[in-house]
Formats: sequence, C-alpha cells, structure tokens
Amino acid sequence: MHRATLLALALVAPFTSLAHDIYHRQHHRSTPSKRAIIDSSSLSGSYDYIIAGGGSAGLVVASILSEDSNATVLVLEAGASGDAVATRRDTPGDTYYDGLGSTSYDWSFKTTSQSNLANRTLTWSRGKILGGSGAINGMYFTRPPQIEIDAWASLIGDEDYWNWDNFYNVMKTIETFTAPTSEAESIGDITYDASVHGTSGPFHSSYPAVQLGFNGNWTTSCLAAGIESRQDPHGGENWGAFVSTSAINPTNWTRSYSRSAYIDPLPPRSNLHILPNATVVRINWDTSGSDIKATSVVWQEDESDSEHTITVDKEVILSGGTVGSPHIMLLSGVGPSSVLSAAGIDVVLDLPGVGQNLQDHVGNGINWATEQDTMLNIEDSDSAYSQTAEWLSFISDAIAYVNLTTLMGDNMTTWISTVRNEYTASEAYIPSTDSTILAGYKSTFDVITETYYPSSVPQVEILLSLNAASTVTIQAALQHPLSRGQITLNSTSAFDQPLIDPGYFSHWADRDILRAAFKLVRNIAAANPIAQYLGTESSPGTSVSSDDDLNTWMNDNVHTDYHPLGSMSMLPEAQGGVVDKYCLVYGTSNVRVVDASIFPMSMSSHTGSPAFAIGYQGATIIRGINNGVISTSNSSSTSSASSSTSTSSTTTTKTKGGAVSVRIPVWSIVAALFFSMMVW
Repeated sequence: MHRATLLALALVAPFTSLAHDIYHRQHHRSTPSKRAIIDSSSLSGSYDYIIAGGGSAGLVVASILSEDSNATVLVLEAGASGDAVATRRDTPGDTYYDGLGSTSYDWSFKTTSQSNLANRTLTWSRGKILGGSGAINGMYFTRPPQIEIDAWASLIGDEDYWNWDNFYNVMKTIETFTAPTSEAESIGDITYDASVHGTSGPFHSSYPAVQLGFNGNWTTSCLAAGIESRQDPHGGENWGAFVSTSAINPTNWTRSYSRSAYIDPLPPRSNLHILPNATVVRINWDTSGSDIKATSVVWQEDESDSEHTITVDKEVILSGGTVGSPHIMLLSGVGPSSVLSAAGIDVVLDLPGVGQNLQDHVGNGINWATEQDTMLNIEDSDSAYSQTAEWLSFISDAIAYVNLTTLMGDNMTTWISTVRNEYTASEAYIPSTDSTILAGYKSTFDVITETYYPSSVPQVEILLSLNAASTVTIQAALQHPLSRGQITLNSTSAFDQPLIDPGYFSHWADRDILRAAFKLVRNIAAANPIAQYLGTESSPGTSVSSDDDLNTWMNDNVHTDYHPLGSMSMLPEAQGGVVDKYCLVYGTSNVRVVDASIFPMSMSSHTGSPAFAIGYQGATIIRGINNGVISTSNSSSTSSASSSTSTSSTTTTKTKGGAVSVRIPVWSIVAALFFSMMVW
C-alpha cells in the first residue's frame, strides 16, 4: 500500500484493538509497591549507604545495593514521590499534552545570561520527583555508538567496565525489548534487530501502540535528502534515519523509568528506605586521614526546616544529576578553591574539576503548516479514540543522526583543519584557567576533532515533532559541542539554585555545525514523500536563508535539548577529572558519583538510557568492592573507622590525595555482574 494511503488510514481510523480507555487502563494497572517509600519518622540514625538523589541512576543503585539484606540503604530525594500525579507521569502522551514540566515536580533551573544567545536566560527542566528526569522526559530510548563509548574508555584507561563491550552488555541486561505491533510497524515503516536488544531486563523499550503516517514517510524522505537509513541504532552504529524505541511498557502503555523498573516491583525490603522531600544540604567529613571521609549527610525538608543529620557507615553516593551532584559537593567544601572561597565556604578539598566541563545539546526546530492531523489535533478532538490508552501511548519518535560528511560534504576536510589549527584560541573559551581543566579540554577536543569529526559519528540529531496543532516541526540539535560551561555557587544555601553557565556557542564551530543542520532540515522537508504533506514554512520562514540570517535566528531561538552532562567528569585527575573509573571522588575514601554528570563528553544519544546503565554499572562496582568480590590493593578501606570528624565548616584544607587503587580481575567482574542480576 502506498504510504500516502497509510497516512490517511493512520490519521482517520483507529485500530480495532483499541478497546480500553485511559481510565480503564489506570484502574487495571498493577499497584506499585510503596513499602520502601517512608516518612522521616521511620528513619534510622545511620545507614551503610546514603544515596543523594532518587533519579534515573540513583534508584537503580539503591535497588541493587539493597539486594544484600545485611546492607542498609537510604535514598534522600528532594522531590515528591509523584504518586499524586501518577496518571500524568505515567501516560506517555501526557508528557506532551499535560506534562510535569514547569510544575513543582520540575527543578526549572535557570541558566545565566548567555552572551552568545542574545543575552537570553534559558530554563533547564530537570525532574524533581522520584525517578528524576526519567519521570518527566520525552521517553526516547536511544544508545550512543561504539566509537563514543570506546573513546571514553580510552580517556580513562579502562577496559574493565566502561568500554563498549561492557557498556553494551549492561544496556542489554537492563532492557526488555518488545517489537512493534504489526499495524504500527507497517504504518510507521519501523525496522529493528531484536538481537541488539535485551529480553529480560527491568526497563522496557518498545514502540507506541499506534503510529502516524508522517513517521512512515520519514526514512524515505531522509534518504532522498542524503541520509542513509538505519535498521536498528542500538548495536553500536547509530548514524542514519530510523524510528526509535521509547521507554514504554507495552503491557499497559505506561512510562518505563527507574522507579517503575527497579523500585515498584520489589518485594518487601526492610533494609531499603526512600525518603522524598529531603534535600541534601551538605556532607560532613573526617579530615584526619590522607583522604577525607564522609561521616554523615545533612538534609532538610525545606528551607524553614531544621537540619537533620544521618550517619553513613560505608559510602555516600551522589546521584543528584549534572546540576545537583556538583552543587552538593561545592556546598560541602569540595571543589575549585576559588569558587568555594568566593562563596564564603571553607575549602575542605581543592578539586578543580567539580562543576567544570559542563556540556549540553542545543538546538531548535523549523515549522511547516500541514492540513494533516498531528498529535495535538487528535488529542484536542476529544474523540473516544483520543482517550484510549493505545493512542495516549503515541509519541513521535522518528530520528536521524547525521555525521559531518553529510552535513558539510566537500568542505568538511578544510573546515576540520581550521578548527584544529585554532586550538590555542579555543582555550580562551573555557571558563576555568586551571591547568588540569585545560588539559582535560585538550584531550576531549582532540577526540572530537580527530576521531569524531572525520568519522561516521553523528554531529547532529534531527527529530520529527508532531506535537503542535496543524504543524510539523523538524528539529536539529548539536551533539558534540566544543563549547564548555560551568556550575558554580550562587550562595551557601542548598535551596538557592547554583549558577549554571552552559557557555552555549562560545566556540564558533558549534554554530557552524548547527547552521548546516538546519539547511539539511529544509532539504528533508523538500523531499518526497513527506513534502507533499507540508505547506508553508511558518518559522523562521524562507526569508531567513543566508548564513548571517540563520546565525541571528539561532542566537535568538535555540534552546537546551535537556541533556546536560560532564560536571563531575570521569577523567584522570590531571585532566580535571572528579571521579576515577570506579566512580570514587578523587581525594575521598568513600564518596562516589553515579549519574550522567560523570560522562566526560556529550554523546549522540538522549541521556536517559545511558544514565540507567551508569546506575547499574556503578552499583555493580560499589557492591563488588564492599562485598570483597572486587579486591582493592590499597590498605585504606572505604569502610574503615575513624574517630575524628568535622563538618563542612572546617578550615582544614586537604590536597587531592590518591584514590583507592583497585584491580578488577575478569572473574570478579563476572561474579559481580552475576549477583547484581539475580533479583531480575
């Protein structure tokens, strides 16, 4: 059947299988376990592990660590449980029609004024809720390519956990993939390779129950514009056009995220406590040893609440995300001494990389009018069909990842040479002058310009959006910025947002790449078969066509793509790193970071799925070390006792001591992975 006919069928006729409305679906959803979620009256005075942040990675860590019945685990989450908004949170379509962004479940962080974006201040939506950003995001379930993961492993000299083979195995281990319905596969022109997916993990990746014909026309139109098709992007090669999987549980067409995957299905565990509405305000330290040691964590329900202190017996794990984790460390006296001193916080540990190396995807979309129904047209119809669980599972998930060869053609080689030759000038774009930060920037700059740029690694994501009424938007977002930003302190209060300066477009190459992407977007829209369903370009309009005009339009309109990372980078300490390959913060004996902030470079992927994998891998490391399955060669133990303690107000300043030296034999890795998978 011709795709134009399929489009008409998809937009007019509901499938005969769409029998249950959204309310029926909610009534029959399995009741989640709330046993682990407590109020403050149930708190113990101490825990083996205290996890600061119950987000995409933090809840995975909590679930795995609490598999050991003799280990006590506490999660402190600043946001609410989300139970009061369960339908809005769990219904995929509601993310776009009635989402939790700009509510009390969203941090709604504000950036500083961006000098390269017409001095605009941008809003960063991040989940302030159990499950973190995975509980409120757009549910795209993608993976970065092998080249990017292996590049990260090479930067930290690791072959144990963070190279492609290991990371790929983890991403499959945590996943249960479900193929599309036959109708959705046909109408959406969906292709997949089940062999690159997992079959029995707690996270669900699947496709919406229904598709619109626009998606079915996507890959053919992209091919006509010079973008190859990709059967399945999850096996290590993601460049090309495809219809993506989403984090949707097809058994009830609901969001799959860290809480639904790793917490709600658990049997009763008396050793796991999860406390919502608990903001971590600082870590207290014992500074008597060669490495500082966390002794307790201080939290408050809100700014008017008194401080509460809980003792940690083994480790503190920061899973507060790219903004939250460095904020906690800075408030605790760990970070660049210049930042701490300027805020009036005594320096406990001078660690220059905390809050530095900040990166984010940045992009925008071009709009066209259409006479065909879009997502919002159908949603606003208030028809019986628009209320079915199957329709409300639909999110537009057509994507293309495009490399520099496709974007720049014959000009690519000369352009890359220009970027490389101007490296010295590029250092001026970095907000820190610390030599280790500059060394780290040089190492990541070299990977991007020497490995990524000339290769098939995507430099932009192009995404089809059908969220607006009678409008089709094709978005483009930069994937590997050379610009770098930082997170610093606005005050000494955990309830004041930190200063977030992403430094968008501080490196001119980022604007060049994104401008080329918008030109390609127009080529896709002009290609058949999708072109026959598009009318006038409504924004920015065809009059915006020269490079200067596009630059001005971008400066005035680009926005975050909500994928910040890098602020607690896993890099060598001499390159501005904050954590080693075991997620241990340099100069500490028992504080780790397990969230997307440890990625040292942006990736050509949405960050949800990789964050889940980081949670799993980080928990495996922590559990293995503390259970003796992974041996340490250093006599300083993460759980050694000490009698001398101090708070973050101490005037003692530590230099950055060496972290625990760990050797992980292959047999230990296998054993650690085995016991962390047993519950599933």
